[in-house]
Amino acid sequence: MAVLGLDHVNVRSTDPAATVAFFAEVLGMRVGPPMGQAEMAGAGGWIYDTEDRPVLHVGGVDMRYPTDAERPFKPAHGGGAVHHVALSCSDFDGTKARLRAKELSFSENDFPQYGLKQLFVAEPNGILLELNFLVA
Repeated sequence: MAVLGLDHVNVRSTDPAATVAFFAEVLGMRVGPPMGQAEMAGAGGWIYDTEDRPVLHVGGVDMRYPTDAERPFKPAHGGGAVHHVALSCSDFDGTKARLRAKELSFSENDFPQYGLKQLFVAEPNGILLELNFLVA
């Protein structure tokens, strides 16, 4: 077996609508309805990257998952054992401006030797996002 890549991250949220809105409005990502549904209806959904790959699956805490019987879900705030989720991004200045316009707290890191700038921001469930920007 070989791991070919990360398929997606699942976020079970007490407020799926706010979580979906964060990724759409703050990070400008495309949002699609949950599998098998024609529209969002407040039940969360899929968040897509610019290549139209689903990278995040957002669901409500009351949604049933196939593994719930063996591993019951306990709602929590933050990432638990997961420290952060890193996303490759573009438009460093525009993203920073959007974060400020939404009055979101964030921190910035710069690695000029690698041509990398980073922004760190928590989404509505407290999961820390590392936004990575390759710069010339």
